[in-house]
Amino acid sequence: MKTESDTNSRQYWDRTWARFLKHQGMIAPAAKLIQHMIPHVPRGGWILDLGCGEGRNTIYMSRIGFQGVGLDLSPKAIKVLANNLFEEEARGVCMVGDARALPFAVGAFDGILAHHLFDHLDAKGFSLAIGEAFRVLKPGGILLLTMGNFAALRADKKVVFRDDGSIVFTEGANKGMLVRHFEDVGLENLPGQGWQVQKDELAPRGSKILLLKRTGAARAA
Repeated sequence: MKTESDTNSRQYWDRTWARFLKHQGMIAPAAKLIQHMIPHVPRGGWILDLGCGEGRNTIYMSRIGFQGVGLDLSPKAIKVLANNLFEEEARGVCMVGDARALPFAVGAFDGILAHHLFDHLDAKGFSLAIGEAFRVLKPGGILLLTMGNFAALRADKKVVFRDDGSIVFTEGANKGMLVRHFEDVGLENLPGQGWQVQKDELAPRGSKILLLKRTGAARAA
């Protein structure tokens, strides 16, 4: 059942990617970030770009020898990605889907890139999405995720705060967007859920970078 927050969030992302669709835009790929994954994923392996947006990273991963699959909640984003795949003459799969209920079989992927996806989920959504990522990764598969530092928003008058640490914009250009500061997520609990931490660092601008390996152990209930 979709909540009002879900609807507002989807409307925000549709507005965002509609602007890219109008202007045929594409940002440069996060190539330096993706290099963290390369030693851990077999060449030709399948990588899911979770929350792919306009597909800059989906296309980049396909070009450097992987099978890229872009998935985004926004139909507008997927339309932009489809256009970009055509314009760039690149191979890749794109589809609309929800990180909280992935439309893939168990063990379908060698790696998952979630670049600023998990920091746009509330507590329940994060729990569902991290479980789904675990499910669709092969044992030994890699999840590379980034989460933003939103501490500065605590002084913003255009947001409201929820008990789970979620911050929701209530007006302005970002109306409907939900974010969570990575310190409010409980990332330290991930090893107990079957994840092995391969890398844990902060980017120059304060975002969290986590490289996680899916072990063979079942997730804790």
